[in-house]
Amino acid sequence: MSRSSLWISLFVLALPFTGVAFLIYETVGFDWSELNDEAWRASLAVTLYVTLVSTAMSLVIGTWLARSVYRRRSTWLASLLRWPMFVPHVAAAYLFYVLFSSGFPFYGVVEANERHHLVVILTYVWKEVPFVFLMVIGTYAQLNRGYVDMAKTLQLTPFEQFKVAEWPFLIKPLLDSFWVLVAFISFAYEVPALLGVTYPELLGVLAYERLTTGLFLNAFESYAVALAWTLFIFSGVIASYALTAKRRRRIERGVRR
Repeated sequence: MSRSSLWISLFVLALPFTGVAFLIYETVGFDWSELNDEAWRASLAVTLYVTLVSTAMSLVIGTWLARSVYRRRSTWLASLLRWPMFVPHVAAAYLFYVLFSSGFPFYGVVEANERHHLVVILTYVWKEVPFVFLMVIGTYAQLNRGYVDMAKTLQLTPFEQFKVAEWPFLIKPLLDSFWVLVAFISFAYEVPALLGVTYPELLGVLAYERLTTGLFLNAFESYAVALAWTLFIFSGVIASYALTAKRRRRIERGVRR
C-alpha cells in the first residue's frame, strides 16, 4: 500500500471519531434531564418499535430467501433480489407513498401516514431484505455440505437440520446485518419523514426538526440524542461481539475446513 493510500484510509477511518468528538464537545455542560420530556420518550418508543420490527422481518425473510436460493440454485431469484438495492430510500418512500395513498389498490388495507408506521416498516423491509440476502448468501456458498448431509442422515426434522447444520454458521453475518440495520433505520430521516406521522416522530426526524427549526437551544438536544444513540449502538456492537467471539472463531475455523 502506498503512503498516499495509507493516509487516505486513516482519514476515512478518523471521520466517525471526529463526528463523535464534535458531539461530545457540543454537549459539554448540557442538562440531560431536558431529554426527559414527552416528545423524546414517545419518539424513542416508536423508534425502537419500527427498528426492531423492520430488522427482525428483514433478517428472517432475507435468510429464508438466501436458503431457498442456495438449496434450489435459483439464479433468477438471486438477480431479482438485487434490484431494490439500486433504488434510493427516498425514491422507495415515494413509491410506497403512491401505492398506499388514496386511489390505489392498497388504500384502505394499510394507509401511508398512519400511527402504526406499517408502511414505513414495509418500505424498510423491501429495501433491507436484499442487503441481508447478500450478507447471508455468501455464507451459504461456503457452507460445508457435510454438516447438512450428516443432519439428513440422522433423519432430523427440517427445523433441526437448520438449527444444527446451518444456524451456527449464520450467526456472524446475521449479527453484522442486525447492527447495520439498527444503526441505519433508527436514525434515518427520509422514509419516516415522508410516510410517518407528525407525532410521535422517529428519532431521526425529531432530531432534525429540533436542529433546524425553533430556538437554537434545541440543537443541543439533537446533539445529545445523537451522542447517546451512537454510544448505545457502539456498546451493543462491542457487547454482542464479545459474548460471541469464541463461538464465532470456532465457526470460522469450521467453515475454512
